[in-house]
Amino acid sequence: MHRLTVSALAVALLGLCLASTASARRLVFWSNSVANKISYTAVIEGGRGADLPIDPSYVNDPYGTAIDSAAGKVYWLNRGGGGSIGQANLDGSGAGLLNTAGASFAAPSGLAIDPVAGRVYWGNSENGNGSIGFANLNGSGGGLLKPLGATVEPNGLTIDPANGRVYWTNLTAGKISSAKLDGSGAQDLDTSGAAVDGPEGVVVSAGRVYWANRTGDSIGYADINGGGGGTANLNQFVSKPIGLATDGGAVYWASSGFDRVEAGNFAACCAVPLEPGATQSGVAFPVILENPRAEEAVKVEGSHTPGTTLTCSPLRWAGDAIESFLYRAPQSISYQWLRNKTPIPGATGTTITASKVGKYACQITATNFAGINVGQNPYEFGVKATVGLKKVTYNRRKGTAMLRVAVTGMGRLDLYGTGVTNAQRKHAQGTARIVVRTSGKARIKLNHNGRARVKATISYTPEGGKAIVRRKAIVLKKKLRA
Repeated sequence: MHRLTVSALAVALLGLCLASTASARRLVFWSNSVANKISYTAVIEGGRGADLPIDPSYVNDPYGTAIDSAAGKVYWLNRGGGGSIGQANLDGSGAGLLNTAGASFAAPSGLAIDPVAGRVYWGNSENGNGSIGFANLNGSGGGLLKPLGATVEPNGLTIDPANGRVYWTNLTAGKISSAKLDGSGAQDLDTSGAAVDGPEGVVVSAGRVYWANRTGDSIGYADINGGGGGTANLNQFVSKPIGLATDGGAVYWASSGFDRVEAGNFAACCAVPLEPGATQSGVAFPVILENPRAEEAVKVEGSHTPGTTLTCSPLRWAGDAIESFLYRAPQSISYQWLRNKTPIPGATGTTITASKVGKYACQITATNFAGINVGQNPYEFGVKATVGLKKVTYNRRKGTAMLRVAVTGMGRLDLYGTGVTNAQRKHAQGTARIVVRTSGKARIKLNHNGRARVKATISYTPEGGKAIVRRKAIVLKKKLRA
């Protein structure tokens, strides 16, 4: 398929690939061994990509890429200069070389990261001196794994933390191998039924191991424990692939024969080149970075009365699938409370005192280099005031009544009504006491007959809310002089 005819197909195909994560923003990174650059492009966004502005003294024949999304860093394997591991912030700043003392480089190829364990790994494929090198991300040096019992000429590898294993491809031997992360339990995978033809680059996804056949122009797979081998239906579009990355649906590889990064779908067919807006020169080992993705809804807990403390529960965010070279962990998380859909100034913690009535929402924003994701409780948490009338007591000497009103929160309490002297209490809170006195005809009747019936209206206006009205008929009595 000619590159100039694929634009419409690219949108349709990648839309299918990303159907399960339609709201995601996805970046694909790769190393350029010829151009000595680390580059990326945004998928579906018109080739909005760039070369990372990394100090060129730290990039020498890069041939492997990995990302620590939570730390906001990118790592790459340098084959030149005797071998090294470069590192920089994802905006290209702060570049340097990782301390690899205790490890070595012998025809190195491919890079994988385990951010939780704090290590990067690479393959040393030199025939007769094969090993897996590693370095600690904290700069304390590294070491070598020399697995026994399997073919060890690793030229592309991945870490599967769920199973505690490392998988690698062996280019010249035509084998896929694995071992525990301490190097023990090594074995060659049963790849019966699959093409294993000069493999270079491997991922683990959905119980399968996939690898790129650089010599065979294909992508092979087998079950993670061996057997069930086959070849993905992408062969005619793959030219000397180096490295793979996938989310289980969309898959990306570097077609070194075309010198471009391409995308396809394991479950469908066809492939399209990415239009990167960035350098593609000696492309190898693509990886995926997505903006964070929440795995649950935001929850707000507390009571529904003013003055309550509301708590916003932390969200669980989708973690990195490092075995598939899919990175999406948040680098930063922030909180913002809203009342009646309006942000509350300074309310940026996990809790808030809801002193006013209204509808509260907690908005959690997670950010990484790929973009942001905003989570908000789907049902706004209502804080409502209540008004309760308690027992009325009477003063027959004065002909008055004491009305006790229990309110939640703070606000203004007003008393008015037929036959009632207007009274007002501001900033009522808790239980307020209001004296009910007669006025007008009711006062005349009380003074003449010693008895008068009034209709009291109690209006409570909580802070930030509308008035709540209660009504009560009260019979006032007064002792008359003989």
